[in-house]
Amino acid sequence: MKAIYNFFLVIFSIIFVASCSVDSSNEDPNTLGGSTDVALAKVGNVFTPSITVAGRAVNFDGSLKVTNNDNGIVTVKAIVNTAKLSTDLKDIIDLFPAKYKDSAGNINSDIKFKVTSEGIQDFLNPDDKPHTIAKYNCSVGDKYVLTRSDGKTITREITAKSSTDEFPYGMLLLKTITTERNTSLPGVKKVIYKTNHKYGLVFVQLVMEDGSNGSMYIFSKN
Repeated sequence: MKAIYNFFLVIFSIIFVASCSVDSSNEDPNTLGGSTDVALAKVGNVFTPSITVAGRAVNFDGSLKVTNNDNGIVTVKAIVNTAKLSTDLKDIIDLFPAKYKDSAGNINSDIKFKVTSEGIQDFLNPDDKPHTIAKYNCSVGDKYVLTRSDGKTITREITAKSSTDEFPYGMLLLKTITTERNTSLPGVKKVIYKTNHKYGLVFVQLVMEDGSNGSMYIFSKN
């Protein structure tokens, strides 16, 4: 149960505890070009999360839906129905500020990404800067380093890139790029992301310091 609690606490921290503004810098590895006309980012597209902790599925009643696309800056509305969560997970939701919830106490918040034919970025850092998760033309060993205003750095590194369709994604097999990042999140050893050129961010895994782990598939309707 502790592993489940820690997993959800960190997942919610990664997804929700951030406001999202855009840095227009064009001189660092966190600049992302490419076409913004991609199916993944179209308004109305829906993402469905599937969460597993310590080898078992966890009930999670939520939705992620694209509500706006401003030249590749995509707003995803995140909603979590707290009425169907376990008591432990409800206790986690109670920790969140009211601005992330609706009148019924459900999570109701916006997340921003930049999504293009070249790759994907998020803005989930204390300075709300764009931070690349992966560029699809990357090579193993590429790094995306973000320097925060406090001088600390967040480093994401490409650790694998498949050349064949091998990653299970529902009924499909996908080619994926694996990105790992260092973290100062309590109890978390590392965060692993998997991306695909068509479906974007398809998988997130948290490896905890106590040896436990949890993962989340993200299925795109488009």
